[in-house]
Amino acid sequence: MFSKAREWLPFSRRRLFFPASVMILWALQLLFLFFLLVSIKHYLHQEIEDDLKRSLESFLARNHSLLLGQDIYSSTRGQEVLKDLGFIRVIQNGEHLFFSASSDTTYDIRVLARLDPELSGFWLNIDGATNNKEAAVWNIISLNPAPNVIIQAGRKDRSFHRLYERIFNCILIGAGVALLVSIFLSYLALRLSLSPLNQLRLQLEEVQTDTRELLDSSAVGSDHYRKIFGRINRILQHNNQLVTEMQQSLDNVAHDLRTPMTRLRSVSEYALQGGNDPDRLRDALSDCLEESQLVLNMLNIMMSVAEAESGMMELDKTSFDLAENILEIAQIYEYQAEDEGVTIGVDIDDGLVVYGDRTRLSQVWANLIDNAIKYNTKNGTLAIDGKLSEEGLLVNFQDSGIGISDSELNRIWDRLYRGDRSRTKQGLGLGLNYVKAVVDAHGGRIVVSSSLNGGSTFTVILPKKT
Repeated sequence: MFSKAREWLPFSRRRLFFPASVMILWALQLLFLFFLLVSIKHYLHQEIEDDLKRSLESFLARNHSLLLGQDIYSSTRGQEVLKDLGFIRVIQNGEHLFFSASSDTTYDIRVLARLDPELSGFWLNIDGATNNKEAAVWNIISLNPAPNVIIQAGRKDRSFHRLYERIFNCILIGAGVALLVSIFLSYLALRLSLSPLNQLRLQLEEVQTDTRELLDSSAVGSDHYRKIFGRINRILQHNNQLVTEMQQSLDNVAHDLRTPMTRLRSVSEYALQGGNDPDRLRDALSDCLEESQLVLNMLNIMMSVAEAESGMMELDKTSFDLAENILEIAQIYEYQAEDEGVTIGVDIDDGLVVYGDRTRLSQVWANLIDNAIKYNTKNGTLAIDGKLSEEGLLVNFQDSGIGISDSELNRIWDRLYRGDRSRTKQGLGLGLNYVKAVVDAHGGRIVVSSSLNGGSTFTVILPKKT
């Protein structure tokens, strides 16, 4: 059993936790046994003391006149006066009267006569025993029944002392048993406490070997461990989603880069076939430069998205006019919109000032305008309006395009996600993800409302300048 435990229990944890838990449990049990022994000893002493007092009071009641009379030191009495007592010593005005059982020869009476008159105690080992096989263990009590009078009485104890010795030996044995119990309980507690972690390790190994996708939280009974399993499952689901998105993005990147790379190859082959024609070579180099710039732009966008998602985006904030900025970007796309048959209308309230990174916000407007043109209908429209509201600066981009389906509406912000109908257009699916990252970095938010074939409206909300 212990050899199997070493398979799942780290050595350092066994070396520290296991002995510490054993010692703590053993100390608690020893403490209990100690208090039990002390309580038993106190109870036995109390019983002995009460019995001695009763015997001595009985003696005083029977011999009251003897002790207080004038001839008490010249009187003699038989040993029956002691009853169950071993000896009685009466001290008055410095003179001693000693009664003892003459039939008991296991002790020296002179030793008892030299005892301190005020000595009281239990299970006292008094030197002077004449029989070495039987130790002289005495219970002695001393009282002051009258002024200048001390009465000391005692008797040998056999039953209570032997009982206590047996109990003491049993407790010593119990201490050894307690050590074994502590070892067992500590091992059991350690195994039970680490059992969920062992289950976690086994299930993670199965996840690693693709024999299961998620952890089974029903294998553990503790709510705390169930929550841990649930959080790990969320991480696994997130990782699976990232892997799926990465595979899709690689397909998208391969699809979108195939065209410029193919054109680069074709242009290069065309240039090589042209011999020494300078014009042909110049055109080929120009085309290669254009296609390589396209590839470089794609890579730059991917790097910008990675920077935005990592939260390391640096913003060069300045104050600028919103209407002027959006009109500038709209003019850049004027010819593209004309080629696609899309009419762009801009209506921005005067005096709206934005405090932010002009370059990155320009990229946001450019991306939203570019998408509205690419996914619009023939003779479609794009209306851009901006105003100040209680929420902040609102900029709406409303188009009459193909719209977005409900199943895709919540995924358009995902990195490298492209809808089925958008695959016919050039792009990597990075634009909206980057747009959201930039807006979030400015402390704003972006929302969308759309219906299939009913157009889309993207609303950017930026905080007011304070």
